[in-house]
Amino acid sequence: MKQYMMKLLLAATALLLSACSTDLFSWGEADTKVEKAEERFVVSAPAEISVAWRADLDQRRPASPSGFSNPAVVQGKSGELIVAGAQDRRVRVFSSHGSEVQRVAMTAAGESGALQLSNGLVVVADVDGMLFGVDINQGSVAWSVELPSALMSRPVPAGNDFVFQTENNQVFRFTAEGKKVWSYSGPASVLGIQYTPSPVVHRDRIYISMKSGDVVALKADSGSFLWQRQLLLSNEAAVLSELKVPAAAPVLIPAEFSGRSEDMLAVPVFQGELFFLSLLDGSTLASRKISTKSSPLHVGKRLYVAGADGALSALDASGGETLWKQRLSSGELVGPILWQQNLWLADEFGMVFRLDLEGKLLASAELDGRIDVAPVASSDGVLVRNNLGTLFKLR
Repeated sequence: MKQYMMKLLLAATALLLSACSTDLFSWGEADTKVEKAEERFVVSAPAEISVAWRADLDQRRPASPSGFSNPAVVQGKSGELIVAGAQDRRVRVFSSHGSEVQRVAMTAAGESGALQLSNGLVVVADVDGMLFGVDINQGSVAWSVELPSALMSRPVPAGNDFVFQTENNQVFRFTAEGKKVWSYSGPASVLGIQYTPSPVVHRDRIYISMKSGDVVALKADSGSFLWQRQLLLSNEAAVLSELKVPAAAPVLIPAEFSGRSEDMLAVPVFQGELFFLSLLDGSTLASRKISTKSSPLHVGKRLYVAGADGALSALDASGGETLWKQRLSSGELVGPILWQQNLWLADEFGMVFRLDLEGKLLASAELDGRIDVAPVASSDGVLVRNNLGTLFKLR
């Protein structure tokens, strides 16, 4: 837990000191076009976002560290449920109306995401390296596995199994019954921040963006190595505000939208660039200088990127040309996600924004605390978790 507390302190320092990215282009060898983006400015939103309900996740005490776990929407016997880890070493299960229906004990603070498996169990994890398969209907732990590193990312489905990326650049594949299929260890990284990317599973391969700056491709069935690409010449920094590190999961761009005859992987690097890599060998097809803590949102021929400079950018998915840029805040943004054909995102000051797909601001709301993780869509609203341990459902 001491190591975890130190990482939280480093994360908070990074968030306060991080430098804003510029929006110049840095194209790969295949692209030379440079284009100036249209930038728009927002003063106020015409409408408000309503709070359907709020719930206290952590039962936290004064001066507790910030929380970074994100809720997951799953299906229980009674319908849609919301699962969220918390710093009081419990996993909470809420109904879609915000009432708590189950509470399950863990061994340490829960800062990972969650995933519902093919057998109905939900995978959650804690910062001491414990992985749990939770029966959300009974409120009990069906199985548990101990891993050698803190677990702060989101588990990802791989067929009926799932894969999990640890804080120290290891990747594991497990069955839905909690049995290890294989593991892979990447290069160690010296300095990092709280955020850990999640793997991308596509067809028979798994792509991992690691805190060391390496992107690795593995065979999904065996974990065998396919290729490795180092995105950063050096990820060492004297201070956290200069640290360049992958902080969010890459995004797959299929060939029909890539502008090429192959699939691409868009890999975001916080305080760095957005790289467009070939899935065949990891070669860089293009890159774009933009800083983000969140995964870009792929919608058709566009990528929507919430920048650390407070602007939402719509990029051409084929290589990153800016279509428009909407400045929303003076702080770091997280998101966006898509709900009811609108873009939802938030900033570090507790503001939540709703825009249409062309960047028009439709509504906003100010919540308590700061928001460091992207919103999550449910069937009847958008879930937002702040650093104070409060979970909101918005509409």
